[in-house]
Amino acid sequence: TTVGSESVVTGLVSPLYVTGPRGDARLFVIEQRGTIRIVKDGQLVTAPFLDLSDNSGGPVLATGNEQGLLGLAFAPDYAQSGKFYVNYTRRVAGQLQTVISRFRVQSPPLGVADDSSEQILLTIDQPYSNHNGGQLAFGPDGHLYIAMGDGGSAGEPQGNGQNLNSLLGKV
Repeated sequence: TTVGSESVVTGLVSPLYVTGPRGDARLFVIEQRGTIRIVKDGQLVTAPFLDLSDNSGGPVLATGNEQGLLGLAFAPDYAQSGKFYVNYTRRVAGQLQTVISRFRVQSPPLGVADDSSEQILLTIDQPYSNHNGGQLAFGPDGHLYIAMGDGGSAGEPQGNGQNLNSLLGKV
């Protein structure tokens, strides 16, 4: 068996994940530095769909290592509601946090994100800078599932994965 690769688009910086809303031919690519980029008809769209990077004026992301913009999921009714969800890390008063937020697009379904529409749904303090998880997905039941890492460090010293009182190490 031969394994190969094919370049789809160039110009991305630290891409982590690609997805798209149902029924939409565009690809949405998460860049760890805090941007969501669109690939349309095989071309990278110049303006980002959403920019949460440090120069955007929005939340200041904690990036690098296993931090940054880590997850994206479009609501099942995105074409009508324009709602989508992101998972990112930030620092508040020195404390690293995972943030789950909902945004809307200005004109669904083809508009760009309205960065002022952010509604923070959940914040989770992170004890270390790694093992943050980040995946978001809607299940067939219509619920949003959030995959959280165990909180980090070698050997998972805090035992978060087995601690029912912690959201770390859980879905």
